[in-house]
Amino acid sequence: MEEYHQIEKNCKNCKFFKRHYVKSNTLFRATIEGHCINGEIPRIVRKNNMPCNNVCEKWESDKEVKEERKETIKEVLKNMRTTLIHIENILKDDLNQD
Repeated sequence: MEEYHQIEKNCKNCKFFKRHYVKSNTLFRATIEGHCINGEIPRIVRKNNMPCNNVCEKWESDKEVKEERKETIKEVLKNMRTTLIHIENILKDDLNQD
């Protein structure tokens, strides 16, 4: 039997919600607030901090945004690996020249 889970619609899982973070020592920690970047919401409303448990009629799932972020991270890591291999080869070459 397939279970059906309905997504709880709130700001924290809306594609337009940008959560705020604070720096704590060497880490960034999520706050319980953020702001909306949906251009259809009046600027006066968007610019104010809002709790991440709010919701409005403009809510859209952030699933696609999260998938895009994962793909971007994969690509960045792949490029970093290639760069590190190049650096390793340069350093090996420098050691062999001495």
